[in-house]
Order: sequence, then structure tokens, then C-alpha cells
Amino acid sequence: MEFLEKNYFNTTTQYVVNSNTLSADNLLIKDPAFQYVSSGFNNDATTTTITINFDATSSVSRLALQGFNGKKFNLYYNGATANAFSLTTTAATTTSQWTNNSETAMFIKATSVNCTSVSLDIYSTQSANSEKAIGYFYMGDTKVTFDRIPTAKNYKPKKQPKEVAHKLSDGGVRLHIIDTKFNTKIKFKYITESFRDSLETVWALKDSFFFVAFETTTSWDEIFYEVVWSGPFDFYQWSEDSKTANFSGSITLNEV
Repeated sequence: MEFLEKNYFNTTTQYVVNSNTLSADNLLIKDPAFQYVSSGFNNDATTTTITINFDATSSVSRLALQGFNGKKFNLYYNGATANAFSLTTTAATTTSQWTNNSETAMFIKATSVNCTSVSLDIYSTQSANSEKAIGYFYMGDTKVTFDRIPTAKNYKPKKQPKEVAHKLSDGGVRLHIIDTKFNTKIKFKYITESFRDSLETVWALKDSFFFVAFETTTSWDEIFYEVVWSGPFDFYQWSEDSKTANFSGSITLNEV
């Protein structure tokens, strides 16, 4: 589990695509109903390129692809294909160059590198000769990497609907779902002072950040949301009667 920086890719003026600019805004929408889809590139002999330019040099160590259909593709930085990211998690490659991908979503951990841009070249698709497609595209860096995973009873993720219920004259109910947002509560006991202080740094920002639960390049569950930490910071309480037991507290996260 990690807390991450906001997405460095956050405005439509940052992207350059070589096909179907009209759908490129969808790269910023974290909703599976929206995708960037190429136009006229439904041939595995063609390459779709998406480049995201930063306003300033930024440290990148985390990337996420959702709603993706690329089979052979490269991720690289600063405009040169030789600048592959060095992956630090198990994947089909040790660098960010895939030849036979079958995942539709992946969370990528890499050695941190200072970048002015990130590019994605999609050479072929999982269903041969299809238009190249990708949904949400994240790039950023870590704020806090959890020193351990909470127990199952202390991690309560859920998707909370905003809904309007209409009670009918016969006693039945019709339900209108306006939207659904992620939220979770995470509890810890016996955490170190160092981990407590790193958590407080995030809480004290009073700003949104990204939360990823079980990040992986294969079979990713896609629990990955921009959230705010609401409520108090209560990790100054001792876990037991002795200071050596360290600290306890809880984290309440709500999707923005």
C-alpha cells in the first residue's frame, strides 16, 4: 500500500498524440467508460504514440495504465526510446518494454528518475489489428510506502453510491444512482514513530493524493483513487500501557 503524489498529468495542454486528438482528453478521466482510442491505426504495423510533457522536471517512479489493450508497447522518458524505466517489481520485463502483454491494467514501480516527459508507444494490440486504446494514464512518485499491510479486519474498502430512492405507491422502490465513490478506513497498531511521522506529513497537507492498495503489474485489482484524508490525526495514542508498544490510530480516506 502506498500514498502517492497527484498525477503529474493533469491538464489537456500536456499531451501530444499522433492520432485522434479529440479522444485524448479521456486519458485524464478515471472512469472505465472513457478511453483514448486511436483512429486509422487498427493495424499492428502502425505505432500510436502518446507523450505527456511536464511543466517542470519531475521525479517519476510510479506509472499506472487502466483500460489498456496494448500487446507490444514501450514506456520511456525524455523523448528517447533508450530511456526505459528500470522496473523494481516483478513483471514480464525488467525495463519498461513489453512484447507480449495480456493485462488490461497494470501498476508499475520503477527506480525514481527525473523526467521532463513520459511517452507510451503502442505497437500492437491484444486483439490483433485493433485500434490502440487506453483509459486513465497516471505518472507520479511516492509520498509514503506503508511499512506493512493492515490486517483484513483493519482494512475496510468500499464503493459508496450517491443514490436517490423513490418509494412507489405499491410499496416498491426505484433507485437512481447518481455516482459511486471509493472510501476506506485503515487501522494500525504498534507502528513506529518514524512511520507515524510520515503519515502525519500527508495528513497535514490538507490536500488530495493518490492511494493504491495492492499494486502489481499482473492481475491488478485497480484499487487506485485520488482521495482526501478526513477527520483527526490520532496516531499519538499508545498501543499499550508501555511506550515500547509504539502507536495506534486510524486513517479515513474518501475519493475526491
